[in-house]
Amino acid sequence: MTVLQLQELSKTFNGISALSNIDFTINEGEIVGLVGPNGAGKTTLFNLISGRLRPSTGKILFEGTDITGFKPHAVCKLGISRTFQSSRPFSRMSTLHNVLTGQVFGKGFSLHIRPEDEQMAHELLDVVGIAHKAKTLAADLTLSEQRRLDLARALATRPKLLLLDEVAAGFSPVLVKQAIKLINRVRERGVTLLIVDHFLNLSLKVADRLLALDHGEKIAEGPPNIVMRNREVLRAYLGMRYPDEEDD
Repeated sequence: MTVLQLQELSKTFNGISALSNIDFTINEGEIVGLVGPNGAGKTTLFNLISGRLRPSTGKILFEGTDITGFKPHAVCKLGISRTFQSSRPFSRMSTLHNVLTGQVFGKGFSLHIRPEDEQMAHELLDVVGIAHKAKTLAADLTLSEQRRLDLARALATRPKLLLLDEVAAGFSPVLVKQAIKLINRVRERGVTLLIVDHFLNLSLKVADRLLALDHGEKIAEGPPNIVMRNREVLRAYLGMRYPDEEDD
């Protein structure tokens, strides 16, 4: 089943193209890595899918429904949630209450917190490995713990599709290994994932497919081992040139 379909999706800012005619689909249960150098358009694409920006042209289909231009809260209630490059917890709230906000404002909106909601919040904190910090203020968590909290709060909205934006940025090799296990645990919960990963420390290990962008254009798509041998991808990341390429 196709979960997400992008049709000729473009976005311009003051006449400058940030994304150009992106066609792409994500199937149920996949982990897809969205890769590319700085300025490639990765975060812009996330902002379009999640409703923070409206595309200049093109369509966004979620489970066959056209959600182009939907507001973020409407996108979330349909089943798309996201995290951000920088952790954004409610710093003066406890870790547990941060997760509960996701349950309150996600799918099945309700201001009434039931005992089963608190139980689910505790379970999600356990999934991301910070159940022992349930009563800790979010401001007092480490960077790694705050990123885990972001993930738990996003999962609390009951997403079908989860957009993870640089979830392992700045992580040590040990923390990256923990993040890989965590992402696989999320997929086991039936969640489809699209992961922005500039440094490729996650995508090459967990993704089924990669979508590579450069200067707002799709330059490659497919299995990681094939995409990472693509000339355009190597040029974008490493500045590599080939003997048959002439200087301008």
